[in-house]
Amino acid sequence: MKNILRTVSLLVISLVFIGCGSKVPFKVQEPLENAALVYVYVTQDVGTQESQGGSDYSIRINNKRYLERIRGGEFISFNLKPQPMTISVTRAQIEEKVLDMDFKSGQIYYLKVTDNLDGGKFDFELMDNAQASKEIAKTGLAGSSVESPENIITEFVTGSSSVKEEDMMVKQQPAPVQAAPQPVVYAAPAPKAQPSAPSAKMEDVQKAFKLKEQGILSDAEFQKLKTEILSK
Repeated sequence: MKNILRTVSLLVISLVFIGCGSKVPFKVQEPLENAALVYVYVTQDVGTQESQGGSDYSIRINNKRYLERIRGGEFISFNLKPQPMTISVTRAQIEEKVLDMDFKSGQIYYLKVTDNLDGGKFDFELMDNAQASKEIAKTGLAGSSVESPENIITEFVTGSSSVKEEDMMVKQQPAPVQAAPQPVVYAAPAPKAQPSAPSAKMEDVQKAFKLKEQGILSDAEFQKLKTEILSK
């Protein structure tokens, strides 16, 4: 009988270690560009034995349900738009706690769920970053980050949207305005200078000079004829 109990105990312990080891451990992140990084977490030692065995918490962002639930020893992170927003957690789909936040770009916020308070109550509060960073380091990621198919949470900032749209697109520069082509004007070639024809008077003088050289006209007759030709 003792061997059976010992075997069962070892099996239970092994299952606990396997379950804990399957969680993705907390890792420090930086907010995406133009976003606030928000952590919601529940510490491992929160709640009674009964609550740790069965209690879980659902999260709403501006009254839009987030599909993944969170339990003791788990955290969920969101990159949210920097704006006023309502975050709420509901325990066992019955009791709800609400925080009205005003998220700022580039800031990190830690929202803690505290269970096992007086009267079986729980609390949901904004924590100091120094204290919260020590507590959340002992937690693991609560499953996968999946949006509810019923209410798409438009308050998320995704990795692709962290880059400005105008930086992702190739800006089309307007083509430079080209001046209209000017018509080519071809100038007609200047007419070649034609040698001026000797005037009729000069021709007559030359004829008279030839007659003088031939001895037909004397010097006196040539000079007289020349004077008559030029005076016409």
